[in-house]
Amino acid sequence: MSSRPSRGAARLAAILDALPDALLLVNCNGTVVNANHIALETFEVPGTGLVGRGLLSLLPDFDSRRIPGSMRLPDSDDGRTKPTRMMARRTDGSEFPVEVTSANLEDGRTPYADHSSYTGDELLMLVVRDLTGTLDTEAELARQQRQTEMILRAAAEGVVGVDIDGKVVLVNPSAAQILGYRASDLGGKELHPLIHHSRPDGTPFPYDESPIADTLRSGRKHRVRGQVLWAKDGRAVPVDMTTAPVRDGDQLVGAVMTFTDRRSHDALAARHAQLLAVLESSLRGPLEQLRGELGTLAADPAGQLWPEANQILHHLSAGYARMTALVDNVLAYQRLDAGEARLEKEKVSLDEVVAAGVEGAIELIGPGRAQFAVHAPPIEAEVDAERFAQALAHLIADVAGVDATGSTVSPAAGSGDSTIVVAAAQRGEVVRIEVRGPFAGGDPVHEPIVRGIVRGHGGVLQTHDVPGASGGSAYVLEVPVSAQAGPVT
Repeated sequence: MSSRPSRGAARLAAILDALPDALLLVNCNGTVVNANHIALETFEVPGTGLVGRGLLSLLPDFDSRRIPGSMRLPDSDDGRTKPTRMMARRTDGSEFPVEVTSANLEDGRTPYADHSSYTGDELLMLVVRDLTGTLDTEAELARQQRQTEMILRAAAEGVVGVDIDGKVVLVNPSAAQILGYRASDLGGKELHPLIHHSRPDGTPFPYDESPIADTLRSGRKHRVRGQVLWAKDGRAVPVDMTTAPVRDGDQLVGAVMTFTDRRSHDALAARHAQLLAVLESSLRGPLEQLRGELGTLAADPAGQLWPEANQILHHLSAGYARMTALVDNVLAYQRLDAGEARLEKEKVSLDEVVAAGVEGAIELIGPGRAQFAVHAPPIEAEVDAERFAQALAHLIADVAGVDATGSTVSPAAGSGDSTIVVAAAQRGEVVRIEVRGPFAGGDPVHEPIVRGIVRGHGGVLQTHDVPGASGGSAYVLEVPVSAQAGPVT
C-alpha cells in the first residue's frame, strides 16, 4: 500500500499490493487516504500524487451517496455494490474505462492499519479494474459475433447447431424456412425426433445411426448426399448434409449440421431427364423413320412424281437429316457434360478431322447453302476425332448463319463474302484452327456444344475481329497437340 504498516499488518499489505486490480480507501470527506501498488500505477502520473486527492476527481461518475458520512445514502444500501462500468480519470486528467466495486468498512479502520495509523468513523473501499484492453476485446468479439450472425442470416444453406445431448442451440433463418419452423420452435428441442426421425421410405431412422449422432460420439465429420429431413407439415425434404464437431479446446461440446435443399435441383434433373427421354425416343425415333421414308420416295428411280414434288421431297429429306444429326449431337454433348461419357483421345490426322467437321456442317446447314475454303495440313494431334469433328461442324454452322431450326439469320453488317474459311495450323504445342464466315455466330445451341467439347480437350475458343473491308469476326479454336502438352491458357 502507499503507506507501509508495521508488524503483522505488513503481510496483509503485501497481499493487497499483489492484487491485480486497483484498491482505494476513501474517508468520510471523499478523500483517498490509501491505495495499493496497482492503484498508484493506474491512476498516478509522475509528478502528481494519488493519496489526498478527492474521489470524484478520479471517478466523476461514481455515486457520491456512497461516500462515508453522506446524508443521501442509496435506498437499498447493503454496504456493497455490484460491478459498475464508468470512466476514470488519472491525476493528469487523461481518462480510461474501468469497472468499480465498492464496500463499506464500518469498523473505522483500514484492514491493514495498526493502532497508530489513520482511523475514522467509516471508510469506503473501492476495487477498480482497468478495462482498456477488455473493452477492445469485447468490441472485437461483438464485431465477430455480428459478422457471424450476418453470415448465418445470409447463408442459403440451413445451419443447425446442437449441444452434446443433441438439443438445438442454433438455427439460422434458411434452416427454419426450409423445414417450415420458426427458430423458436426448434430451440432447446432434441433435433433428431423433430426433423430426422424417418428414412426416405418412411421407416424409422434410429438416432444412433444418424450422422449427427456419430459426430457427437466420435467427433468425426460426415458429408452425406441424398438424405431426407422432415418438415413441420410432414413433407420429406431431400437434402445434402454435412455434420462437423464443435470443440471447446480438446473437449467435444456439440456439433453443427449444414444442409442444402435439393428440391429445386432434383426438379431440374427430372426435367432434364424427361427432355433427354423425349429427344432419344419420342422424337429421334420417329424422325429417323420419317427421314428414311422420305429418302426412299426421293430416290425412287421410277420418277413417278413431278419435278417440283421430287424437289420438295429432297428438301424435306435433307431437313429431317439435319434434325436427326442435331438431336444426336445434342444428346452426345449432354452425356459428355453430365459425365456419362468420356472423350476417347487418340492420335489422328487433323486434316481428316477437319474434313469430317465440314461434312457434318453440311448436314447441319443443308446441301448447297454454303461455300468453303479449307486449309488443313496433315498435322498429327491427340483428340477425340468424332467429338472434335462435331465441335467443328457446329462452329461452321454457327458462322454460316444457320440456327438450330435450319433458318438463316440476318448477316452482320459489312460481311459481304459468303465463303466459310477453315484454316488449321500448328503453333508449337498448340493446334490452332480459325473459322471465319459471313455471320457473327453465338447461336445458343451451337456455341455451348463447341465450347464444351473444346474445354474437354483442354483448349479455348476465342473471338477475334477480322481486319479489312469485309469486317466481321472469326473464331479461333486452340487445343493442345497432345495430352502431355497441358491445357491451353
